[in-house]
Amino acid sequence: MMDFRSKVISTLFALSSIAAITTGAQAQNFDVPEGFVSEIVREPSDEGDAGAVLRIHPDNGSFADLSSIEMRPMVEAIADPDAWLESRMTASFEALSPEPGGLLDGPDSPLGDPEFDDLRQSMTSLIQRLQSLGNLPLEYCDAPVGRANDAGDYREMACDFELGPLSQYVVLRLQEVDGVWYYTRIRTMNERRLRHLVAIANSFHID
Repeated sequence: MMDFRSKVISTLFALSSIAAITTGAQAQNFDVPEGFVSEIVREPSDEGDAGAVLRIHPDNGSFADLSSIEMRPMVEAIADPDAWLESRMTASFEALSPEPGGLLDGPDSPLGDPEFDDLRQSMTSLIQRLQSLGNLPLEYCDAPVGRANDAGDYREMACDFELGPLSQYVVLRLQEVDGVWYYTRIRTMNERRLRHLVAIANSFHID
């Protein structure tokens, strides 16, 4: 019998925007384990238009918002997936970088006490420098590669922005299934959490 702590919850990703661009009934699924939650939100795209996005993130913790998977269906066809992924990394890097205040000033932050003021200032400086890397993000990314999951083949680009003790891990995926392109963005500042998020993203399948 499966242990309760490891029980997998199948979460349904049924976006109204998909219905407008696909034929027939389809459901896009991830296997979401306990400790994570999924929600559908409206979020501006890199092009400025708003659309429905499936977001999966840890369900608790002061730093939970720093780790997430976000998937959106794309209306347009993608002629060159690798170039498209590279352009998304360049366009969206600033939005992926954490705000220093939100990271360090939370009520549960381990650096909230006055004796950590010097360390807080140093980390704030590091985060600001991390954000400034948006001018040359592709220097910190591997070249796009081909991978596969139950839904088929996809292209993936992984990036690791390291600066002092901080890292921003970003993984971008682009996958075409039955004529619909799906863009997935994984981000976290914790290497162990990255493995968790990648495992969830790998479970993507079409029912």
